[in-house]
Amino acid sequence: MQKLFNKMKVQNSNRIQSGVPGFDTLVYGGFRENSVNVIIADPGCGKSTFCWQYCSQDLNSPALYVTLEQNLDSVLRDCREIGLSSFEDKYKRGTLQFQVAFSEDSNLTSGEIGLRFFMSELPKYLEVIRETSAHYSGGIRVAIDPLTPLLLEIPDVNQQRNAINRIFTSLRKIGTSVITIEKGFGETLARVPLFLADSIIELEHIGLGGLYNRTLRIRKFRGSAHSETPQPISFELNVGLKINDASQ
Repeated sequence: MQKLFNKMKVQNSNRIQSGVPGFDTLVYGGFRENSVNVIIADPGCGKSTFCWQYCSQDLNSPALYVTLEQNLDSVLRDCREIGLSSFEDKYKRGTLQFQVAFSEDSNLTSGEIGLRFFMSELPKYLEVIRETSAHYSGGIRVAIDPLTPLLLEIPDVNQQRNAINRIFTSLRKIGTSVITIEKGFGETLARVPLFLADSIIELEHIGLGGLYNRTLRIRKFRGSAHSETPQPISFELNVGLKINDASQ
């Protein structure tokens, strides 16, 4: 297996590293360039942590973090508490842009504001940063955390497909994206983005203890071989989410 991985690693040297220890090995080098990758899980399984680590990877590479639920102070506080200082370091350096797609003072729902942001404001914003993305292999790292409020706002499948397809197409043009979806709202709601995504990563928390108390499973990864079995994961201070070696 190690020889196979070493061979694949050379072939996939242009992959975008996830920032999550052990994950890139499962997909032979990392995310494919200019792809949209969905993380689906119940609350508290590590979706946001994965996004923070992804955006924090490589202080010099540009990143865009879009949230429909948290403000900047809240995210920075959470990153400090788990020891992920690189997120704030990139933000202060200016290589990580933080975009809030909701308003705490608005009468609109976060889904309504998110829909307006993604369909109207985001395309304009992407045009501004498109020139920047052209200077980096794989473009800009983008994280949208979470997309769920937008899905709740578009219950009609046809309308949702049109909106998500437009959003994903725009994202692929400027970089490599990681998008989170709350599994607790039902997979039927998330069917369209899961179908349109280039990869699907599922996080689970069984709650019974033991090595496989928390797991990560790759349900889909277009254009690449990948691990198909659940992998044990854990959270470590100053690291965040990491894949554990089940053989130990």
